[in-house]
Amino acid sequence: MTINTKTAHASNYKAASRTAANIGFIVIHYTGNQGDTAKNNADYFARQAGLNASAHYFVDEREAWQSVPDKDVAWHVGARKYVHKACRNANSIGVEICMLDKAGRVRQGSIDNAAKLVRELMAKYRITSTHVLRHYDVTGKDCPAPMVADPKLWATFKQVITKPEKIEEDEDMYTVYKTIKDVPAWARECVNDLISKGYLKGDGDGQLDLEHYMLRGLVINWRAGLYQ
Repeated sequence: MTINTKTAHASNYKAASRTAANIGFIVIHYTGNQGDTAKNNADYFARQAGLNASAHYFVDEREAWQSVPDKDVAWHVGARKYVHKACRNANSIGVEICMLDKAGRVRQGSIDNAAKLVRELMAKYRITSTHVLRHYDVTGKDCPAPMVADPKLWATFKQVITKPEKIEEDEDMYTVYKTIKDVPAWARECVNDLISKGYLKGDGDGQLDLEHYMLRGLVINWRAGLYQ
């Protein structure tokens, strides 16, 4: 999905150099505001200094905005006491959902958009659904409140992010993708990863010449974690 960026004020997060190996959890929050937008929140955290709070992403039903780079540490689950034994600011990504409309009702579109973002982050960092948590699961805080008050709402969210992403079928199984630009969106992250790890080299001049049936097999195996 398209991610807009407006980086938070430097005083609102900790600059770091995290790699994929340092990121093991995704924590879901809600902003607690009514009728707000992802951009409103990104603007606020960029404008205001000394908030002692932040999140990597803000999501509403239309957009997703990144406020803190993944490599840096956002202050979203800090606490004196923890419920969870391992999840902390240092090893997690915080996703804030603009979950309530102006009347205080749940905005399902924002939740759906957040699920899409979370699926992408899970794939990028090899995070399983068991490591996607509510703020409540980490510190006991009533956040995201609608998903604490209604466990079914949280259960449905977990089901959505757990379902295998569809691998699109083409009529011609022998379609040939000559370069990375020709590779369909559902397979591009996989191909880029395999190229970076040396599993795919092509002719060394940008020509991959991947047939569709071969690409499907690579993606299935990549999602199963067979290429490390």
